[in-house]
Amino acid sequence: MSDTDSNSDFESVGDGDGATKGLQDALMVARKHWLIIVLVFCTGVAGSVLYTMHQPKVYQATASVVIDPQPPQVFGSQVQEVITLGTGSFWSNQEYYNTQVEILRGYDLAKLTVDHHELWNEQGLVPSEQAGLDDASKLNIAASTFAAGLSAAHDRNSRIVRISVANGDPKLAVRLANLHVATFLEYTRGLRTGGTGKVSKYLSTELDRAENQLRKSEDAVLEFKRTNNLLSTSIEEAQSILAKELSRYTTALGDARIKRTEQGSALKRAKALLSENVLESPIFALAESSGVDELKAQYATESRKLRELAEQFGPKHPQFQGQEKQVAAITASLQREARRTVRELQERFQATVAVENQFRSEVDRLKAEAMELEPKTIEYNRLKRQQVADAETYDALRQRLNTSNMTGRNEAINIRSHVEARHAAMVSPSMTRNVGAAIVLSLLLGFGIAFLLDLLDRTIKTADQVESLLGAPVLGVIPIVTGGTHDRINQEETKNRDLHIFENPSSPAAECCRAIRTNILFAATDKRMKTLTISSPRPKEGKSTTSIYLGTTMAQSGQRVLLVDADLRRPRLHKAMNVSRETGLTTVLLGDASIDDAIKSTEVPGLFILPAGPQPPNPAELLLTDTFHKLLEELEGKFDRILLDSPPLLAVSDPVVLSRLSDGVLLVLQSGKTRIDDATLSVRSLRGVKAPVLGVVLNDIDLDNRRYGYGSKYYGYGGYGYGEDATAS
Repeated sequence: MSDTDSNSDFESVGDGDGATKGLQDALMVARKHWLIIVLVFCTGVAGSVLYTMHQPKVYQATASVVIDPQPPQVFGSQVQEVITLGTGSFWSNQEYYNTQVEILRGYDLAKLTVDHHELWNEQGLVPSEQAGLDDASKLNIAASTFAAGLSAAHDRNSRIVRISVANGDPKLAVRLANLHVATFLEYTRGLRTGGTGKVSKYLSTELDRAENQLRKSEDAVLEFKRTNNLLSTSIEEAQSILAKELSRYTTALGDARIKRTEQGSALKRAKALLSENVLESPIFALAESSGVDELKAQYATESRKLRELAEQFGPKHPQFQGQEKQVAAITASLQREARRTVRELQERFQATVAVENQFRSEVDRLKAEAMELEPKTIEYNRLKRQQVADAETYDALRQRLNTSNMTGRNEAINIRSHVEARHAAMVSPSMTRNVGAAIVLSLLLGFGIAFLLDLLDRTIKTADQVESLLGAPVLGVIPIVTGGTHDRINQEETKNRDLHIFENPSSPAAECCRAIRTNILFAATDKRMKTLTISSPRPKEGKSTTSIYLGTTMAQSGQRVLLVDADLRRPRLHKAMNVSRETGLTTVLLGDASIDDAIKSTEVPGLFILPAGPQPPNPAELLLTDTFHKLLEELEGKFDRILLDSPPLLAVSDPVVLSRLSDGVLLVLQSGKTRIDDATLSVRSLRGVKAPVLGVVLNDIDLDNRRYGYGSKYYGYGGYGYGEDATAS
């Protein structure tokens, strides 16, 4: 399987375990702060019990009414109610019911109930110490008390609305519920009768005003007709007659214009033909002439005779000359007839022009009359519209007043009593409800405080915090060392704890220490790593124990390891390894003893210890001497590894001095104790002097806590061991 496949499988498992991990985180926080959670829980439940026991008893009585969304139609659907008691529409049902519920539980209706039934002297509504007040003040107090215990609710699946009244007196609660229902029915009935009376009075006043206005409108129309002579004939009829006359004369004018054009053309053509030969001219075709055909026939006969006489007698014969005169007379008659035709056409044309002018005059006259009638029509229509509008208003008000008078005598409403209140049940205090709420709230508060404390915890807990906040690699973690009862070993039981790795080589702690040893070797592949300084920000954070654990695992790998107790102020290694401190580091530096005399062997094969020796007055100056530097060089020639257990970094300056003389520095942090600010300041001080910081060792880790993401990746393969320690495991 490839690395990519492995990562994908791991991510899938991680996504599936997200909810489980969140639950485990919550359980870990609860286990850490269980005392606070239990304390808050017990306090909350006990307080709830005491509070409930001292609360006064409250009883609740419930009555109900039925509210129909549609009002009763006493007069049928043809009569529209003046005051509508209902929705009038299916879509507004819920809005209507909500409105009725608000009215029922409102202060105004509660005050109306108290006032109508004179309840201001009831002890359950007015406290005895306020009984001496005047009735108006007691009325307000009683109404406020009543409204405070009043509630109403609509059952959405029915038309029933329930009215509940809470009071310390159960009998009074029952009485108040029933009286409130009665008041509500009376109030609704009053909306119809009282409201209708007000509407009728208003409609009567408006009807008188509308009647006066209608009379004024009718008088204005009559006066307009009298002034404009329209009493016998309406203006509509006058308009119709005028329009017909104008249409008739306009048509006649058009016909006369056409006829005048035709006759003018004929006259013009006749005048043009008058100069032509009368015998060949078509002039006589333009007008009717009864004698023309006869003259033309005579002309033809006489002309034929004239030609016969010319052939027979010649042009000088008296008969021919006489016949020629006769033909000339006929021609002259035809010419006279042609001129008469032209005169006849001209007379006809003049007559047509005269008729056309007459028609045009009539049309102009009629148009003038129409123009005079138009503003009169506009004014008349305006007056007529006002009259019609006033008449409609008057009729509507008169009809509405009649309806109001009828409905005002109708007391039928859309609400009726359903169930009367008969008994009251105790609703407060409820021990079960209060204690249940206290349990839930106490647990929420307890867990909230626990999570808040966990959130405000400014200590280092995880390796991820170390790497993100300090920017230093985590070389490994050391788990909590447990005894036979799985409880953390007391700080004073140093021997059992410090030799835990030696005595339990297959334990998770041993596996973790071997992993740290391996990581140190990997961190020093390109440089020597003889001398290591091990320190912590503050005292009692596990640096000495870590030094012993690392020394033990390194010695178990076959190396000669020397533990040097460089904490000259508060040395502890001699107690842990059960050796004397009378001869040690300080006696060697002062020349009072040799190195061989000062170094002691331990129970761990290959592990030696150089105790601190007697405490000097100036530890820092002693470590700064060349003697100490030469001593380290000499020790490096005798041992494979030298571990310097230094004082805390933030307490004294000794660790800074030792870090400059070492090949690497290990910073030990205690999970859940070392503060982030201390760890950050420690790393900054080491980097400020350019100390070779290898990384961080995080101890006191709970490997079973999946919240922090620890597991076998920090200590190998559990109890199976590895490398040269496999047999020991």
